[in-house]
Amino acid sequence: MNKNKITICTLFSCVFASGLYAQNSSPYSYFGIGGFNNVDDTRNISLGNTGIALEAPDYINSKNPASMTAITSRNVIFNVSGILKYNTISSNLGSDKRLNSNFTNFSAALRLSKKAFVGINIQPATSSDYKISSTIPIEGTALEYPVTYEGSGGLTNWGISLAYKLNDNWSFGGKVKNNFGTIVRKETISTTSEVEISRSVRYTGFSYNLGTQYKKNFTDNFQLTLGGIVNFGSKLVSKREVSYTENQDYTNTLTSKLSSKDSSLPLEMGAGLSILAKERYRMTFDFIQSNWDKVKNTETSEQYYRQNVYGLGFEMLPAKKSFESISEAFTYRLGLNYDTGYYKINNVRIDKLEATVGLGVPLNKVNLNVGYGYGIHGLQKNVSIKEHYHMLTLSMNFLDTWFKKRYLD
Repeated sequence: MNKNKITICTLFSCVFASGLYAQNSSPYSYFGIGGFNNVDDTRNISLGNTGIALEAPDYINSKNPASMTAITSRNVIFNVSGILKYNTISSNLGSDKRLNSNFTNFSAALRLSKKAFVGINIQPATSSDYKISSTIPIEGTALEYPVTYEGSGGLTNWGISLAYKLNDNWSFGGKVKNNFGTIVRKETISTTSEVEISRSVRYTGFSYNLGTQYKKNFTDNFQLTLGGIVNFGSKLVSKREVSYTENQDYTNTLTSKLSSKDSSLPLEMGAGLSILAKERYRMTFDFIQSNWDKVKNTETSEQYYRQNVYGLGFEMLPAKKSFESISEAFTYRLGLNYDTGYYKINNVRIDKLEATVGLGVPLNKVNLNVGYGYGIHGLQKNVSIKEHYHMLTLSMNFLDTWFKKRYLD
């Protein structure tokens, strides 16, 4: 057990020291502070990205910090999650295919007592990863010159969660996150010489959220769980640096540090429910609203709109309590998620629809979750860029027991 503690602590120390960045290779990551990564556990993703009302006795549910209060006798959980994503991006100029993989979550949760729980995590919250080629007209002529736009970087957050179990039915939780990272935007203009303009913006800031869950058993075969979350709007302090480079040999470079207006993250409120019937069939539903219409971003000029996200999931648990083969212990999942989006391109809202399936495999002291999803980003017919993607998600939750009580005869 001590060896396991040392290994996990070393892993977290390395991750916290270096930061964590993901890539999603989407042209939509140009906007704002980049595209938001799906950093939840595979169980949540497979259930249509739901989880506000899901208890978490054997995995870490980042949707709601109050879910930690379901941790039982095995009082320590470590989570490692990752994703493999294949994108097909199409527009009137052609299509492009991209493949990316990345770790999406490192986290741990610990039961301190019968009522108190604590968790830590680090996640790549957003990413900016695009390359777009276009042309710009030369003023006063019919000529055009080529220009390439590139983006890289993103925001990482690490957080500390606390949860308290008020009674057998009601629990509360809270989380503090430190958001940090750098986003670099480059423009390469080719005329008689090549000029590169690089804008690097460093973001830092804290964010806070609260969550609650209420569970009620109406009969032996029917359980209802309700959940709610509030992610408070938060400020992102930014520092900006601009570099102008002429010609590829980089002999003429001018770098200047400019003051930047700060950006922010929106107020989010969400509600969820989970219905468990006959201790085997579960249905989940989440609704989250983000007030992006109150946010002003200074690095890109698009207008933001209020965002609504709807998720629906179904889960079938094993029929038996004891198993003769591992296949009898599988958990099957199905989900659907619709995101209205929070910005427009050419007055067309960029929404997203995603369908998912998943499988839960319990191993010795490990819960393995595997999922597949297919999604479309930009559902409207007249959208200028449409993105289709396939994704494979994987999460491993390691269960351990610390601080055992010893009894003497």
